[in-house]
Amino acid sequence: MSLKKNISGGALDVPLLGRQVEADEVVEVPDFQPDSTDKDPLPIIWPPDKWEPVADKPAAKASAKADDTSGKAAT
Repeated sequence: MSLKKNISGGALDVPLLGRQVEADEVVEVPDFQPDSTDKDPLPIIWPPDKWEPVADKPAAKASAKADDTSGKAAT
């Protein structure tokens, strides 16, 4: 599983998730098609004009920034 951000500028219908993904929303998505096997992996290609990989969960980044800011104010 990996995180992807909808950068299309609008909502996208994602049948694999069973719902619409709103603009700028980050969702956890599978890396391989449901019929994949270890012997024959079938990767899912997320179109780069609509989806952007997200390296880390957004909450973790926000928390790290808050810690950095408070540390800088103390000096």
